[in-house]
Amino acid sequence: MTHSPLARRIAIAWLVFAAIFFMAPVLWMALQSFKSPLDFNVVPPKILFTPTLDNYRAVLGNPAFLSAFVDSIIVTAIGVGLGLLLGVPFSYALTRFDFRGKNDIAHFILSTKMLPAVVIIVPLARVFDYIGLLDTRLALGIAHVLLVLAVVVWVLRTFFQKIPQEVEEAGIIDGASWFRIMVDIVLPMARPGIVTVAGLAFLFSWNDLFFVLTLSSFNVQTLPAFLTTEYTGYLAVNWGELSAAALLSSLPVVVIVALLRRNLVSGLAMGAVK
Repeated sequence: MTHSPLARRIAIAWLVFAAIFFMAPVLWMALQSFKSPLDFNVVPPKILFTPTLDNYRAVLGNPAFLSAFVDSIIVTAIGVGLGLLLGVPFSYALTRFDFRGKNDIAHFILSTKMLPAVVIIVPLARVFDYIGLLDTRLALGIAHVLLVLAVVVWVLRTFFQKIPQEVEEAGIIDGASWFRIMVDIVLPMARPGIVTVAGLAFLFSWNDLFFVLTLSSFNVQTLPAFLTTEYTGYLAVNWGELSAAALLSSLPVVVIVALLRRNLVSGLAMGAVK
């Protein structure tokens, strides 16, 4: 397909505008993180100033930030790990096996992603409170399974459908058990899909704010909740440290997206095509 020079210029101009529009808040926050209190309280805002690392020193020297960072890593690991442990065999069964109500089950899982979070959170909070798990990392990790399970099941179905069924049938003819077929044939061939859904699940779990504000209070505080409470007061906001903490908390997301960029794009594209 060929495009006229005018259409190409319009497309490039639109892409530049979109890049500036989406990156402007991040660049502005980065500038704020290097300003002293005297610089970021000036009106109109300063573009040229003497940069300082005081905000980063204050954030990294705050034990509460490091504790929230550890909580985020553990909660995300539990949510993504359990999500994959449940979602991979579930998705494979929905793809390969024929049984009554298969499509209904698949659509029910998808509907859990569309429900308002408040519908899920109330019974979850009651159950966790009853069994003594409320305000723990394990409870938040289990709750995050509900955030990621629909993504894991539906995106992986696309990858499982790409695996030739004849390969698995050849394994059955050779006498391999279902477990050996899964471990030696299916999972290696679906590895790009598993990496993709693991990356997507990480993003959903790492950025969750609603569940952590509802299911935890004192013992567990992930980074999104920490950022909303630590640097905002009744009369003032510590913009410098808030910007530095927000950028530091975004680093794992940037690293994951950079490492899995090709997998994420190809996985989402395959899902869109399907």
